[in-house]
Amino acid sequence: MEHLNRHLAHWQSQVAADANNATAWFNLGWWSNKAGLYTQAVKAYEGSISLGISEPEEAMSNLASVYSERLANTSMAVQWLDRALEIRPDYYQALFNRAHIAEQTGDRDLACQLFARAATLSPGDPYALARLVEADPTLSMASAAGQKLCDLAGAHVDALFGVSRLQEREGHYVKAWESLTQANEADRLKQPTWSSSQCRHQMISQLETFPLPHASSLSQQSAPVFILGMLRTGSTLLEQIHAAHPQFKPLGESEFWPREIHSLGGGMLKPGRRPSPTQRAEIKARWEKHLHERGIPVGVRVTDKRPDNLFHIATILDVLPDAKILVTERDWRDTLVSVYATRLHAQHGYATDPAAIADHTHLCHQIADFWVEAFPDRVKKVSYEALVDDPHSTLEALFVWLGEQWDPACLEFYKLNNSVRTASVWQVREPLGSGRKGRWRLYEEPLRQLFGAALDDPLPPKLLS
Repeated sequence: MEHLNRHLAHWQSQVAADANNATAWFNLGWWSNKAGLYTQAVKAYEGSISLGISEPEEAMSNLASVYSERLANTSMAVQWLDRALEIRPDYYQALFNRAHIAEQTGDRDLACQLFARAATLSPGDPYALARLVEADPTLSMASAAGQKLCDLAGAHVDALFGVSRLQEREGHYVKAWESLTQANEADRLKQPTWSSSQCRHQMISQLETFPLPHASSLSQQSAPVFILGMLRTGSTLLEQIHAAHPQFKPLGESEFWPREIHSLGGGMLKPGRRPSPTQRAEIKARWEKHLHERGIPVGVRVTDKRPDNLFHIATILDVLPDAKILVTERDWRDTLVSVYATRLHAQHGYATDPAAIADHTHLCHQIADFWVEAFPDRVKKVSYEALVDDPHSTLEALFVWLGEQWDPACLEFYKLNNSVRTASVWQVREPLGSGRKGRWRLYEEPLRQLFGAALDDPLPPKLLS
């Protein structure tokens, strides 16, 4: 944080000394975005462009990222990316980001077209091709994209994940699991050693030793709703369902709470220090500013969907005691396969090992059970399988718990064209159905070798000490 603030102050002073320095404005935009000062970042990047910075397409692409990823303003992001591509049609970053936005908003045809173009601009990088495979369900191993991914699989983990997706699509489940194993083992060798016991100790110690947050008696009319839990358990689906309700506005995977947790000495899966009364007031003021920057109308409730906030419920309730918490849970075996088949941030070190995934899922269940028991009026678990099997009854009861009227539009969430920035981007464009369950059975043979009889238990096993 000190390093960041030093650079930010330097470029602020450079702009103050010479307001016509386009490069200084560009660098101020870059560091402002890093510092979470998104409105300032926008003004700085726009300043660099208006002053005629060389290669303006880079500033435009960066500006678009601030709009799409930080301020949830997709239309402005598209405008700036289109301007960048008018200047330089072969600018990879702008083209890839434009494909990414098409993907986020569910425009499958445009996403496929742009990812394919991006792949031709960077033939040695398989990432655009891997995204193309996800976007285009008609692609096969025999396609040009499939062949290229196979050629790159020996040296690129992203290519291996793409190949595994095609192999699963064609029913070659043994080969698909082998590709996933090779990909995850390659990632694990590059990452810090994951300690399930350390993660568990840090979390359980806080739950056992810290005083519980003060329960609010405030009205829930405008109370924010936090959707969290183990990764790949339906949190994106649940937020999209809320987005179809007229009373809710989705924030997506907001960076607000991770930034605050970091300032309290925590991390993605590591709880930070509990904030003092003064810090709580300051964080709450920043939260309200964050909502204002995101354009949240007065009287509309927000959903903040970030799975790892499960580890930070105490801090959230300290700052926002009227908040409602929804914890998503899913069959641990389906969760395991979905996590193992997704390339996640290195901070999710458990994600490269099936046993560690199962153990981490067990920990997430423990955390959820603790908070549901402590605050049953504030924290509620939502079953993915219940959503799929009986969505109307499940959701009607959920909205009653949230103090809202049921709206049938929630069952047509898949018709929305809002921006979704998670690995579930294409799944939430499809209606609920039984095909969403039981993927783990495709890989029952290797899973049985790993877990034995524990694979038949509906509850996740605790395998690691």
